[in-house]
Amino acid sequence: MEKRNLETCIVKLQEAESDNEKFAAMLMVAKTTKSSEMTTEEKKRILDAIGLTFLIRLLKSDSHPEDCSANIYKSMALSVLSGLCADSKLVESTSLYRILKPLNEIIVTKQSNSEELENMVNDAFEVLKMFAGSQQGIKQLMDSGTIASLAKVISKDLYGSSKASDLMTYILHAMRPCIWTGQGKALEKMLNFYAQNMEENQNQEKFELCNFIALILRVMPMDEIDMTEKQPWKTSLLKGIQDIFSSRLGEAQREPALKLVASLIGQVGMEFILPPNTKDNKVLLMIIHLSCIEVRITLENLPIQKVCEKADLLCACYHLLENIIIYLTTSPSLLLDEKQILQLHSAMLGAFHSIIFFLKELSDENNPQGQYQNPVVIATVRVLGAWLAEETSALRTKTYEILPFLLQICKLQLEFSNELSSKEENINADRLKNIKREIDDDTQAMSDALSEGLSLEEQNAKILEVEQDNDEKVKSGEENKSVKKGNCESESKTKENGKEADEKETKGKSVTFKTDLDGENSEPNCVDNANSEGVHVGKETEQMVNGTSKNETEEEEAEEESVYLMDQSTTSVDLLRFLLPGLCHLTSEDDPRKILVDNELLPMLNFYLKRLLKRYFRNDSNDNVVKALELLCNIFLNFAVIEPGLVRKSDHLINVTIVVMEAVPIVGRKTEFTPLWLKMVTLGMFYLRHQSSAIRSVAADDILVHFFICACTFVKGAFINSSKNRKKDVLTVSPHYLPFWEEASQLWFLTIQAMTSCTSMYPQLVKATLVSGMMPQLAKVFIAVQGRDVGEEVIRCVLSLFITMAHCHEQVRNVIKTTGGLQLSKIYDSKELRKELGIAEKGGQEKKS
Repeated sequence: MEKRNLETCIVKLQEAESDNEKFAAMLMVAKTTKSSEMTTEEKKRILDAIGLTFLIRLLKSDSHPEDCSANIYKSMALSVLSGLCADSKLVESTSLYRILKPLNEIIVTKQSNSEELENMVNDAFEVLKMFAGSQQGIKQLMDSGTIASLAKVISKDLYGSSKASDLMTYILHAMRPCIWTGQGKALEKMLNFYAQNMEENQNQEKFELCNFIALILRVMPMDEIDMTEKQPWKTSLLKGIQDIFSSRLGEAQREPALKLVASLIGQVGMEFILPPNTKDNKVLLMIIHLSCIEVRITLENLPIQKVCEKADLLCACYHLLENIIIYLTTSPSLLLDEKQILQLHSAMLGAFHSIIFFLKELSDENNPQGQYQNPVVIATVRVLGAWLAEETSALRTKTYEILPFLLQICKLQLEFSNELSSKEENINADRLKNIKREIDDDTQAMSDALSEGLSLEEQNAKILEVEQDNDEKVKSGEENKSVKKGNCESESKTKENGKEADEKETKGKSVTFKTDLDGENSEPNCVDNANSEGVHVGKETEQMVNGTSKNETEEEEAEEESVYLMDQSTTSVDLLRFLLPGLCHLTSEDDPRKILVDNELLPMLNFYLKRLLKRYFRNDSNDNVVKALELLCNIFLNFAVIEPGLVRKSDHLINVTIVVMEAVPIVGRKTEFTPLWLKMVTLGMFYLRHQSSAIRSVAADDILVHFFICACTFVKGAFINSSKNRKKDVLTVSPHYLPFWEEASQLWFLTIQAMTSCTSMYPQLVKATLVSGMMPQLAKVFIAVQGRDVGEEVIRCVLSLFITMAHCHEQVRNVIKTTGGLQLSKIYDSKELRKELGIAEKGGQEKKS
């Protein structure tokens, strides 16, 4: 637009004294606003001269001059806007979002076959398209109700439905599930429309619809829509899927069909394609067989570059395989006949043979630095982790060959993600220090409560009462000085303990790994962008790589929910978490355990334990972190049972013991009655049993005492005496442990076994025993029940603990004697306990600790 014409337009607009004059000036503007020669600043001047309020009035106006079209005002406003809004910078830098609601009304108008109306709708879509070009613009579309309007255009098949579909696809690719917040009805209408079309269409369009429906499902928040079985979209989708997989499919048809099924199962579960929704299991078996075939064709016949090009399809197949593995191991039987079982196992065996072959090929390239970032590699390792969690006997030799590569991939990924989160971890370290300070401040209250033999609930209530008193004093300014001093002392202790742990950890092999992971002198890895090779990564790959899309901790949100894999998400995915179940099995077997240890599994798990605990302290409700910590405890317990010599001499496992001892009181502060807390207590006791000389030289007394108090709390709190509507008390599992007693009972036996061994090794255990009131509480419960409902193994463990404690420590022996020990020995006919207590009674030959 020439400078002179531009200035003329602006002057006429500014000098207009009425709407008619301004509208007349706009006639000239409409002819020139689409000029590509206009700058953003020039377009902004025109927009300011017209005024948004005037444009909105035109868009809403239903009046018109005589002998003019009924939509002349709307048409003119849209023509001007479509020209101005061709500049994305203008959209982002002004308050143009105010025009969105009028535009929504225009695109959902039931249009007749009018060229003018069609042009209006086209112009409206051009403006909406420009808003969709940025995250902020999409947010404005969402806030203005445009998503619902697009869904209405699509579901009612109004004019512009293809443009609405394209725009919706773009938005779905760009945004998270929050796009549908409050839009459940619109989502259902659109799903019903597309699902019905897919059911009815019997041509290539059926498979094009598969792609779009899969995209909708992948970002669909389940809490926004009605998930009952009778929903029309579910019925139509099931019918369409049955039609597809009962037909002969070529490569072009298999890909969209498998993507759709993967997305659908991910949202509504495997049961959707099983009886009674279907007549039999044939559809499921066909889907799994086709998935296995696609995996084999892709991984066995294509180079890595071509494999990456098929990332979406490959990861959809992985997702299906992972879901069927989980279903087969946790859900009711599929009622397959023997032939079907053999065929299914054979197909999956072939697929995972290809997966291992693919990873072996990558390991032979000796380029782990270039592979650990690849989203396809990450997804492949993840699905292999699902297989190893349930099946370690099949493909045993091949699996062992790639274990070093798997550990190397995980190590590189941990190193990189540790660098990314170093600042955040420093912040969280301050919070951890505060929690430790609070525990130190509460020690006296805890000791007082425990020494009085209170129940766990009463202990917590008393400690909470002390905390509240302290808080009130701090608020009134009476204890500001002491609190500050407490912070300094706690920080000093933390630094000293950290220094001891670091000095211990840096011995032997740990020096190299420690420096790589979190040493001060380590340099950031030069990591290319995840898509540096031009690999297109779609939403199927994102779903398989990143796992769940629910909100978790702040750090995991980046790795589990990221929108684009070309961000750092592929390198911050917690890949090791998916391998932990398999590592539990592998560390219980001699050959793979040796391979894993030789390839630095222990320093990696040592580091990973610290990292997970930091996440856990940040958000106790994170199920993934809790499960990972439980699995880590299982792996470390495998070493305690099978490799006691390694536990005794490994600097890394000694460091694990210190970390666990420090963490147990913090974990138990609010969540004593959880499998995680119990496993950590048991793990700490078992490792202390093997590491007495090393731990006594590096661990502070207060750390040991706090830990032992927790162990005593577990042991004494497992059982209570209860009447259960009977006249006499019987032994009953504590209600806190009852929901998971099958697992907790084994941990209880192991903890008593380890505690019995540790009695003579640690003076701190004596102090914890006396402070906790463990022996009086146990004696009280088992005397009250008089042997009723007391299992033989239970009383044997309890008596063994009493005998050992009485034998080794005079103070404890006296407590046992004065709180019913002799009565206990008579009820359960323990000659050994009577003998120990009898020696104390005669006073002539007391054994000293």
